[in-house]
Amino acid sequence: MKPVATLCFIIAVMALLAILMTIFPKDGISVSSDLTLYFPTLKEWWEGGSKDKVGGNAFIPELVEEDQNGAAQSDSVADSKNAEDTLEVADMSGVPTFDSSVYAFQPRPISVESLRQPLDLPASGLGCLKTLFDALTNPDELAKVVRIVHYGDSQIETDRISGYLRYKLQQQFGGSGPGLVPAKTAYDYKAPCEVVCTGDWKRYTIFPFIDTAVHHSKYGALAAFAKFTPIINREPKSTPPASLTPLQQPDSAASSSSDSLPVVVALDSVFKTPDNKPREPEKIYNASLEFRPFKYGYGNAKTIKKVRMFYGNHTRTCNVRVMDGETILYADSLKPNDFYSVKTWNFAQTPEVFKMEFSGADSPEFYGFSMDGLSGVAVDNIALRGCSGTIFTKMNAAHLGGMLRDLNVKCIILQFGGNAVPSLNENNVVAFKNYLASQIRYLKRICPGVSIILIGPADMSVKVQDEYVTYEILPELDRLLKEAALQNDCAYWDMYEAMGGYNTMPDWVFHDPPLAEKDFVHFNPNGANAIAKMFYNALITRYNEYISRQ
Repeated sequence: MKPVATLCFIIAVMALLAILMTIFPKDGISVSSDLTLYFPTLKEWWEGGSKDKVGGNAFIPELVEEDQNGAAQSDSVADSKNAEDTLEVADMSGVPTFDSSVYAFQPRPISVESLRQPLDLPASGLGCLKTLFDALTNPDELAKVVRIVHYGDSQIETDRISGYLRYKLQQQFGGSGPGLVPAKTAYDYKAPCEVVCTGDWKRYTIFPFIDTAVHHSKYGALAAFAKFTPIINREPKSTPPASLTPLQQPDSAASSSSDSLPVVVALDSVFKTPDNKPREPEKIYNASLEFRPFKYGYGNAKTIKKVRMFYGNHTRTCNVRVMDGETILYADSLKPNDFYSVKTWNFAQTPEVFKMEFSGADSPEFYGFSMDGLSGVAVDNIALRGCSGTIFTKMNAAHLGGMLRDLNVKCIILQFGGNAVPSLNENNVVAFKNYLASQIRYLKRICPGVSIILIGPADMSVKVQDEYVTYEILPELDRLLKEAALQNDCAYWDMYEAMGGYNTMPDWVFHDPPLAEKDFVHFNPNGANAIAKMFYNALITRYNEYISRQ
């Protein structure tokens, strides 16, 4: 083709595109319910990637890196050099790593001071945090371990945000350990503590769907429990049946040379059935749990001096052995009960290979293991992927409240709202606010006096044509959740505004280094640490105000 013909062809194509840009509907052409064709206007094409987006900001890396020297002073010097090593990255393997429509996006700088977001208080002022702050200044309370429970959605998985908060508070007020750990984790995450299960362990949750095999609502503080035997749905007794004998306690010499618990058959297994036939021996199940602190975590989280096991709702005595490798530290039996019980074990030093072995015909429901120091502060990370925070009223009040009080919980942090955003609109957002407010009132009723902090959702982006923009309902949801917290005498921390407000998430995603994942919803470890630091600063600022007034 001659140069003149080539030039004419290019001009003709550009003219055709210009005509399309002029006549193509601004709202696009709907092809199907989930597919709409868009074409840029002449103005959008001309401005291209240079156009200025409303709102948003970049983030100063120093806010993330500032505490790395402090972390390196712990016994995890080799483990905590990089912020990315502190917490695992959530699995985003299915998310595209490049989007051609945002290749020219340029995050804008902003000063650190403008990113600070205070902890908003209700009419009672600092009184809403009195229970927590009084406990932090009371040696008698610290001697019992002051506990903060951090509930949240997938934003806090792998100990994100909670891990930094735990590190800072334990550094200031003492304490150690990763906090409350389940018998069986939902996903293959190693932070704050990896749990290796052997045996037929199954996990039962109150969310997102209740297992029909469970005929009660006793799930405990973790909103889930685990068993290593099938569920027996019959009315349990609070005392052992007369036909049962306690399982043998293995002596130390015999147990040290044995890899498994002795199999003991209950006496009722040899009695006759009502129709005068011999009864079949009960099947005895064996199982074990090995707890491995996350090697890249903060050093204080790796030190465990006291373990409390919350269990119950079983009909047969169960044997348990607490091991350090192959060395038996404790051997005990778990008597049947229909509510829950607590076993406590103290350690002079953290077991190198911390393991528990179980044997029995009917497994207890294990509601969690608190792994703490002998005093100070504990912070629990309870990540409920897919949850919107509306589960608490579905759980047995006496059971949940009793466990929270036994754990000496002084503060509950609720970090929810993000999962509800895609399905909310102006017609149902108020109903969601009221539903979440009812959860706050429920927790206050079953755990009187507890301080509650509600953390609102982060900025979240949805792609509209060739731009990532904040979900339309999110600013209104943020306002309503703040209203719900303050109306119910709770503190509120506005994570949306802490990030910078409207259209902020793209700045975090495309920052160098990135601070959020390319799903435009979740923080990465660097971003989570940054958010955690801002929240800690907001909390400790209010604590200092409270102390100055005493």
